[in-house]
Amino acid sequence: MTAALPVPVAPLRLVAGFTLTADATQAADVDPQTIVRRWLDAKSPSARRTYAGALSRFASWAIASPDVEPHHALRVLCEAGPGAAHSMAERWRDAQLAAGLSTGTVAGRIAALSSLVRCCRRAGLVSWALEGVAPRVEQRHDRSGPRRHEVARLVEFVDGKAAAGNLQAVRDAAVIRLLFCAGLRRAEATQLRLEDVDLTAGTVAPRRKGKRERSRVSITASTVEAIRRWLQLRGDAPGWLFFRTDRADASRPLTGESVRRLLRSWPAQAGLRATIRPHGLRHSGATEVAARGSLASLMAYGGWSSMTSASRYLDKREQHRAEALELVEL
Repeated sequence: MTAALPVPVAPLRLVAGFTLTADATQAADVDPQTIVRRWLDAKSPSARRTYAGALSRFASWAIASPDVEPHHALRVLCEAGPGAAHSMAERWRDAQLAAGLSTGTVAGRIAALSSLVRCCRRAGLVSWALEGVAPRVEQRHDRSGPRRHEVARLVEFVDGKAAAGNLQAVRDAAVIRLLFCAGLRRAEATQLRLEDVDLTAGTVAPRRKGKRERSRVSITASTVEAIRRWLQLRGDAPGWLFFRTDRADASRPLTGESVRRLLRSWPAQAGLRATIRPHGLRHSGATEVAARGSLASLMAYGGWSSMTSASRYLDKREQHRAEALELVEL
């Protein structure tokens, strides 16, 4: 029988004449690989995937080797120096834009590099930061959502199918209301678990974008009833709130792609010509709140912390332009 090899233990560090504990020694390690790992661990799951992908793409672009990892990108930037690092980031930016990527996508990837370099500066590895590299974000596609009456017609049709005994319609009626009436993002709705729902209080607890902890938010009465009808069929098995109706497996959540497909299928069956996307319903809800409510109501609806973020969700409808012109007509 072969004896197991001993697991190597990192030597303890001596600082200010004192021997550090194992945890403090590990915390004092500021090599690029450790910085990347800690930096990613501090992000939400979705942000972690996005930022890790950005680092991997930069590393693949910058390093002429098939075996590159995200932390290699940070090592290259730090050792290249401020001038070369800025030049490489700018060249990578221009290459992505030339390849047809949107300014928003490129800006997000550059933001990942900039954030990591700031971590290195705090750790004392560099004395500079990446600045002025990200492109100005320009809207490429029309992100406008459907009009209120179109959403109402869709919900009425799905409710009718649900009343006729269509199990998927019962589930989808709740999903659609969470997107429009509650203003949740697609991932926030699909990642809800049974324990995140409190129908007595009329709340759900999604993990909001960029947050590590779940936050409880209120939902409308119609959304509460739609979820209640779904739970009567779903049962009380622990696990994800929404899942595929043909499998009835609460251990596997409904995917974002499934939500996109259902919002393509139901409008077609209802005879709607409008294109309805998951995020478009959030756009539509924000636009309705902005038109009829207060600024505070708008911010609370979307969970935004700045008006700049909220303004991106307001559909630029021609009717608003017409109303504005009437106000200044001489």
